Amino acid sequence: MVATTSTNTKNADKVPAAKHAIQSKPMITGNTRATVSPTATAEDTVIALRAENKVLREALKAVEDTATEQLKKSFELVWFARNRCRYPNHEASKRIETAEEHQKALSKLRGPDCDFHHGFNSGLLAASRMFKDHADISHLELHEVRIC
Repeated sequence: MVATTSTNTKNADKVPAAKHAIQSKPMITGNTRATVSPTATAEDTVIALRAENKVLREALKAVEDTATEQLKKSFELVWFARNRCRYPNHEASKRIETAEEHQKALSKLRGPDCDFHHGFNSGLLAASRMFKDHADISHLELHEVRIC
């Protein structure tokens, strides 16, 4: 095993700055980063963090919506693969067979690689459930902090 070391020059971390220039540094809170000026007041910091929280909530909502859509589609395909022979006259089976959105996937489930595609759809179903559960933050108790 060969150990390598990197040479770190003394001035590599220094950033030249004018006398009156203020450098922004990232403030790390949890897993998020908000750029806050060192001269920012607590109120400015709270405003910046609230804006960042709004963006993050919207992103989580988009993840949850996408996971819900994928969950519905994967659930129907997995249900169809498991129950198409058991319940051929079931209304759900007929609805899935006639749906345009499932035609390509159904042809794969009827083909020679049907076990592979059924397993793939089962994996998508599991992943969709996981992402949907992790993106749901409605159960968290979120308190607003007021600055006096």
